[in-house]
Amino acid sequence: MISGDRYLPHRARMKEGYLCFDNPDAIFEVLRAGCFALRIPDDFNPAPGIKLAREFYLDADTTTSHAHMKYRGYRHKAGIYFDRDRFQTEHILIDTPRREVEFPLAVNVACEQMYGYARMILGEILRIAGIDPTLWRDVTDGCIDGCGVQWFGVSHYRPERTQPGAPAHKDTGFITVLYFDQAGLEARIDGRWQDIAPVDGYFLVHFGGALEALTQQLPVQVHAPLHRVRQCVPHSGREDRFSFAAFLNPSADSNLYQVSADGRSASTLGSVAEFLLEFNNVTWQDEHTDFGIKNSVLELPYDKEAQE
Repeated sequence: MISGDRYLPHRARMKEGYLCFDNPDAIFEVLRAGCFALRIPDDFNPAPGIKLAREFYLDADTTTSHAHMKYRGYRHKAGIYFDRDRFQTEHILIDTPRREVEFPLAVNVACEQMYGYARMILGEILRIAGIDPTLWRDVTDGCIDGCGVQWFGVSHYRPERTQPGAPAHKDTGFITVLYFDQAGLEARIDGRWQDIAPVDGYFLVHFGGALEALTQQLPVQVHAPLHRVRQCVPHSGREDRFSFAAFLNPSADSNLYQVSADGRSASTLGSVAEFLLEFNNVTWQDEHTDFGIKNSVLELPYDKEAQE
């Protein structure tokens, strides 16, 4: 739905494993636009994710309890903290094995809930698109069953930097479940950039490039929206902009797939690693071109058992 230069995403809620939209005819516009607002379930607590997003870039405070110390000090953790020097963004990007060690328990609980929502949404979209359920596990690298790669991202936007907030890009995976509460997000819909304002009490769900590629031969196709964050400016008395998101992605050692027009077979489009390399080079244009490609689990610079 369009209002001036603002796109108003259709709203949905989860009910008994299904997506229920406020407008029953909304789903086809949702697939075309590539995003929608998802009502946050009553049992989800965003406070731990908000605390992490507001503190992860600060130095660790040794005067607080161990539980609260784990919300800070991430700038010094190689492989999960990224300073995007061409943009205002600094963020954590972390996979499940390392997240389970590094994050506070309350944040990990919220992460698992967000991944559960993303899997439910993925199944709904595969069903609506008309893909044979016997293909789902293979063409999603097991994301539908909790496999693949579950990335979690936490972003802080530094208004003191006179640079764009975040570059124009499409997410690389299948489903993104995003929490944000300040303006700045824009998406290219219907040929022009439009504001996507936060909707109080709702996540924003994006479809990603792997899902777009998967459905391009089907009568019902899914679009992955090009989106960006405009430059954030300093505001006295207001917190810096932040966001956190759960991403369902195929692993780098798997392939991208495309389903046939009848939804009953699939062919490969190439490796996910090649797809990610091109994305990293074009999007961020920095030294982190191998993000998501190397096996981060094998490269953990710590002993998990020693941390517990």
